[in-house]
Amino acid sequence: MISFRYREKGTVIHRLNPFCKLVWVGSVSVLALILDNPLFLLLLFLSTLPLVVTAKVCKEWTSFMRFALYLCVAIIVINALVSYHGTHILAEAPLRIPVMGTPKITLEAIVYGVAMCLRLLTIISAFAILTFTVHPDDMMLSMIKMKLPYRSVLVTSLSTRFIPTLFDDVERITDVQRSRGLELDKGRLPQRIRGRMAIIIPLLSNSLNRTVQVAEAMESRAFGSGTRRSFYKEIRTSPTDVVTLIFGFLPLAFGIFMRFSGYGDYQYYPTLERMNLSGLEWAMLLMLTLLLSTVVLLAFMKRRFDLD
Repeated sequence: MISFRYREKGTVIHRLNPFCKLVWVGSVSVLALILDNPLFLLLLFLSTLPLVVTAKVCKEWTSFMRFALYLCVAIIVINALVSYHGTHILAEAPLRIPVMGTPKITLEAIVYGVAMCLRLLTIISAFAILTFTVHPDDMMLSMIKMKLPYRSVLVTSLSTRFIPTLFDDVERITDVQRSRGLELDKGRLPQRIRGRMAIIIPLLSNSLNRTVQVAEAMESRAFGSGTRRSFYKEIRTSPTDVVTLIFGFLPLAFGIFMRFSGYGDYQYYPTLERMNLSGLEWAMLLMLTLLLSTVVLLAFMKRRFDLD
């Protein structure tokens, strides 16, 4: 069973300063939101793969992204059925719905849905890397060092820890129910839904019980009674980490410059824009690729300097 919890694997990505990984993930996420060109969105998604391979979290990342693919398929189908805009009509219904008009599926709606899925996959992939390569305690400490409210940071940290626990509970309860002879994957759809209720009810019970335990533990430790806090662990920043932080911000700054300069934009409606990039745009695409991949090289340099 593949766990979605953090596991220390000793790779250069795991040993990288958590501030550097937070900045890099933030840059990739913001770029995925401000750029519209499908080629640039595809580049942003592919830029996360070297970190996945270097961190040796391919199995965990693949299992994580499998759930995202189901969501992407739903987004493409819903957008194709709901959005009637576009000049390239692939299919049209022989009836007219009041207010909504004649249902039709256009090429523009499908391409727009695919682009939105690339954007979503990029953000999910970046945060999956953050989940699998940063210890939750380091994540919480990094956010506190960034002067974020402690209560909000703690709630976020508990939530990120709760999700892997939820997946583990689902696997465990499923195995228990199958050992009792419950058929979960056979029969028609209504029968399968009724079978899944045997998983949902114990899962909710365990979740509520765990919530009460966490609340009692926080109350027994007098959470919120003091204003000044001390920390057992300190995150130290080396000169290599400072350089990595700078290179983590550079893709974001370069992407914002591109966006305000009119590059990275794309028109989906009413007619798809031709996917012809100029020489300058290809050069910018290459520069953005180099800036995004620099973090892996700097991670190897940091390990070498630490050994020296």
